[in-house]
Amino acid sequence: MLPTDVRRSLRVTTWGHTDRYLRHADSLAWTEVVNAGNGALLKQDATYTVRRGLADSSCYSFESVNYPGRFLRHAASRVRNSPSDGTALFREDATWCARPGLGGTGVTFESLNVPGSFLRHFESAVYLASGSGSAGADRPQTLTADSSWSLEAPWAP
Repeated sequence: MLPTDVRRSLRVTTWGHTDRYLRHADSLAWTEVVNAGNGALLKQDATYTVRRGLADSSCYSFESVNYPGRFLRHAASRVRNSPSDGTALFREDATWCARPGLGGTGVTFESLNVPGSFLRHFESAVYLASGSGSAGADRPQTLTADSSWSLEAPWAP
């Protein structure tokens, strides 16, 4: 179980990219290098409050620190930072179940409503992917490494 109602930053565990964190910009989820020298906005964009899952309390939802009420959710395979529209679909899209890291370290977040699909970074963008495709974010070659995350101390306390 992960602690809930605490702020955390999600760090990429892929070799060569471990200085990158999940962040939101223009309502979409991305990864970007974050360090002590960055400004306050980037640090806030890269910090989420870990909540009990909106659709399943044994899983998790990630609420934006600088946009309260907005959660990481998937839609059309892209992960975005969206306000709740009050629907069951939104709650399910914004619920991620923790699994042991597929890359051998950290934690992997599996979609509640699309089993077998995971929160995955690819070319700086963040997607919902299963590794069943032949190209782009859904290609299987790096799915295991690119869908493992480390929950770190928050960049925005």
